[in-house]
Amino acid sequence: MKQFRFILPVLFLVIAQSCRKDIYSTSTAVINGPALPVNFDHPMKDSLVFLVKKHIDKGVTGAQVMVKNADGLFVVNGGYAKVESKVPFTDHITAWIYSISKTYLVVTALRLKEKGLLNLDAKISQYLSADVISPIANADKITVRQLMNHSSGMLNHTVEPSFQLYQLNNPLTVLSLEKKISFIYNKPALFEPGTDFFYSNSGYTLLQWVVEKAAGKPYAQVLQEEILQPLQLTKTYYGVNDAQIAALGFPNYYFERYNNGQIENVTQWHNTIAKGLQGYGGIAANGLDVIRFMEALIKGQIVSSASLQEMRTWVQGKNSTEPDYGLGFEYYGRYNKTEPTVTYGHEGDGLGGTTQVIYVPANDTYLFITINAGRQLFGEYLFKTSDMKIDLCRYVATYR
Repeated sequence: MKQFRFILPVLFLVIAQSCRKDIYSTSTAVINGPALPVNFDHPMKDSLVFLVKKHIDKGVTGAQVMVKNADGLFVVNGGYAKVESKVPFTDHITAWIYSISKTYLVVTALRLKEKGLLNLDAKISQYLSADVISPIANADKITVRQLMNHSSGMLNHTVEPSFQLYQLNNPLTVLSLEKKISFIYNKPALFEPGTDFFYSNSGYTLLQWVVEKAAGKPYAQVLQEEILQPLQLTKTYYGVNDAQIAALGFPNYYFERYNNGQIENVTQWHNTIAKGLQGYGGIAANGLDVIRFMEALIKGQIVSSASLQEMRTWVQGKNSTEPDYGLGFEYYGRYNKTEPTVTYGHEGDGLGGTTQVIYVPANDTYLFITINAGRQLFGEYLFKTSDMKIDLCRYVATYR
């Protein structure tokens, strides 16, 4: 199974907190909706509750874990959404999903392709103006598909030291996509397009602009018309402001700065960053909406079977031991080496949170995880949150 991907920016934070946690199994508390149709006799119930409690007891601040398969839906809420006031995670909680948003962006592109509005193998210069792409190395050679599978050779602005320093000095400034992409201008490419793999948020920034150009509409409108409205995903949000974040009851977000096991409340800065992620990471949703989106995608309800197969056409980096990425899907491989099918989905990471959604073809199961503690620097919480995700993914992927 592929190791989890980490981005290690230089960061800072606000208020140190100690945290006591509890386990809340399939809470019936309601935020913005009725009780979920949970199967309280779900065969995964005891193991999922055990695993969530295990990692909450080890110090994870709070988490929601949701599974859906032929046995129905089951939810485990553990720890606290807001440690200071001991507000628990609940079934309907809305939270940032970070880079899981990339899967949504790819699906909008594929739907435009199916309508004849977008050619995945066209050069991006067909859709983007010279003033935008000419300062980017090899931009005249890069195709839309290479943006989608991270084989463009483009740098990633989020790991550029100049970008990190700018964010450090402007922690409460929401950066425009134009400002972000400028941090990779006039710098050499990592490799020739199509010859290797490198995960690039900058590539997905350009992909958002390609989608907007092909559709002739802002991405927010494309997302609504192509995904959210057809699937009736009424608890999925894009472009939220601070008032909406408060009204929707987002969790607080926490981070370990000093590698000393102490977490700090970084909610304000975290939300400032998240609001600026847009197409490559700016969606917020509740867990059920994420699973409903994945289920519709896998079942061919939102793109064709041919498009879904393109999403599962994997690229592999020269230094990788297994495939890395498809179109909007991360490759997670076979947890059981005898299985004929591979597990896939997408992770997401923010300053003070981490998420993941996976689909396991071998047992037709969907898993969604959201945790309100970040893991973007080496320290105890890098391993606490990652270990929790790995344990849950392994259990669900090998369940029979």
